[in-house]
Amino acid sequence: MKNVLITREKEQFEEVKKLFEKEGFNPISFPTIKFEKIPLEGFNESEFDFLIFTSKNAVKIFLQQVDLSKSKPIIAVGSKTAKFLIENGFENVEIPDTFSSEGLKDYLYENIERFKNKKFALVRALEGSEILLNQSEFEVKLIPVYKTVFNKPENIEEVEKMLKDKKIDAVVFSSPSTFKGFINVFGLDKTREFLEYPLVCAIGSVTEQEIKSHGIKVNIVPEKFTFEGILEELKKRWNNY
Repeated sequence: MKNVLITREKEQFEEVKKLFEKEGFNPISFPTIKFEKIPLEGFNESEFDFLIFTSKNAVKIFLQQVDLSKSKPIIAVGSKTAKFLIENGFENVEIPDTFSSEGLKDYLYENIERFKNKKFALVRALEGSEILLNQSEFEVKLIPVYKTVFNKPENIEEVEKMLKDKKIDAVVFSSPSTFKGFINVFGLDKTREFLEYPLVCAIGSVTEQEIKSHGIKVNIVPEKFTFEGILEELKKRWNNY
């Protein structure tokens, strides 16, 4: 059985675990980051024409603090984000084709006749790309609802031994932060050593660039920036194992 190390936040592991187990892989949780909520103060939805949510997690934390109108126009980055919004009764949700900040910017400019001079609330983590901020054609205000901090997983010794023994077959990084968190756990030299053997998987081009900037190969970047996309690529690589 192939062992796949998942570095995403602990509470988000369960849904990924089921996906990988269904295909006969063994997913191992190794959360190199964790989320800390940021209290929202004085948010007024009437100030904004559209809300942008970049993740399901951002939606969850935001809705814990704000009673948002179900008819509010929303742009969701990613199909899971959109699905969660729709399941919560939101009626006016649209999704850019590319699940990234760059894809979102392209989407807004491709539809500039609708979005020109509009005001957007960008609901996400405190950290992230600033590509949408300071645009001349429309206004985007960052509304941070959580921040990402490094985490020391409980199973560091066990995972370190598996990496040394080449018993981890793939490592999945879902964001630049998860990769930086990996370095925070092991240091850069060990990170380079440990990632020589397994397939290094990056969700998104920004994550890919962060990994490569440290001199580490990236084997898989799925066309769709999702765990399902990673899974499909791993199945192609391992279909004869």
